[in-house]
Amino acid sequence: MQHPRRSKTAVLGVKTAAVGLVAVLLVALAGCTQSSSGSRATLYDGIDALAADSSAIVIGTVTAQHTEDDATVSTVEVDNAPSNPQLAAHLDDPGTPVAVGDAIDVREIGDPLLTVGEEYLLFVTPTMLTGPAASDYYVTGAHAGVYIRDGEVMRRVVTDTGDDLPETISIAGGTEE
Repeated sequence: MQHPRRSKTAVLGVKTAAVGLVAVLLVALAGCTQSSSGSRATLYDGIDALAADSSAIVIGTVTAQHTEDDATVSTVEVDNAPSNPQLAAHLDDPGTPVAVGDAIDVREIGDPLLTVGEEYLLFVTPTMLTGPAASDYYVTGAHAGVYIRDGEVMRRVVTDTGDDLPETISIAGGTEE
């Protein structure tokens, strides 16, 4: 039995539809990545949620910076260590508490957000690395947990992370805006 002959128009239409479908899928998949924070498992819906995945909240100034392999390591002198009732609620091991006067090392993969001489409010969590880096921290939620001093408030450094976090946090009153 012979197969019916397809017209060139029908074959061309099927090929055009397939190319169109591939183009739509590529555009849809491109929308799945986040421009500034990469892919992460958790998007935060508030400060309490960010605090629950953090072992410490610190306000401090970056005093030094160096690179190790693919990471930038910033030394932060801690001026204040605010608390939150949810702090470390989601962590099995919150690590060693951070206190005023401590110096902590914060690792960033990729282009660093932290700059020497600037003061930041950071939500951090232990790296869980071995060796000398075992006592270092990562910023919670990649870039979500980084706020920089802007007068009397701390302002989010990266706002297009997909998180629902306040743009500013007041230092004096301790309130979110």
